[in-house]
Amino acid sequence: MYKTSIFQKNIARHSTESEKAIGFDNCNVDISTKHLRITNGGTELLNSDLKFLEEDFSTISYLGKYKNRIEFRVIRPTDLSLANLKNRFDCEAAFSIASVDPSSYAVHFILSNSNQSPNIGNVVDKGKKEQVQRLIDGSIRALQVNLQSNFIDFSKRILSLISDTRELMEYNNADQIVEVMKANRHIFSETENKQIK
Repeated sequence: MYKTSIFQKNIARHSTESEKAIGFDNCNVDISTKHLRITNGGTELLNSDLKFLEEDFSTISYLGKYKNRIEFRVIRPTDLSLANLKNRFDCEAAFSIASVDPSSYAVHFILSNSNQSPNIGNVVDKGKKEQVQRLIDGSIRALQVNLQSNFIDFSKRILSLISDTRELMEYNNADQIVEVMKANRHIFSETENKQIK
């Protein structure tokens, strides 16, 4: 059993689930590849089976469900990513709880033994602006290396975070993305097209 400590929050859209995930700070956690249980002072806050979702070069992701049946992702770092976190925070492990929609929320925890004092410092709090800028940067990189499907995915995620593309003018390099969106309106839904101005 480990103790949780939040080291980063990425909250683009607040929800009951994002607040619930933030509430898992400083709790006891029992986590495996099949199950996640979080308690605080003997009270069970979360008890979910986990189902394998995907694996990439630095993480393994699982799917779980809150009591209200809303799904969430559990992301666990692997190999070099895990080694970097262990070295940075003097911890045993780490995991994140995030929405299934990658444009909503992610709360990142380190896990330590009860006798450890993790070196967290200030919790990094990233919101909508940081996420939109990251998606713009990713969209530009996708265009540069001719990965159209990645551009479509990133641009649709951008549109899910804003009312219309005029909001993007305060971001670096956004004008390039807006022009490509305008030139390719046929790949967007009717609702998304209304946001492209």
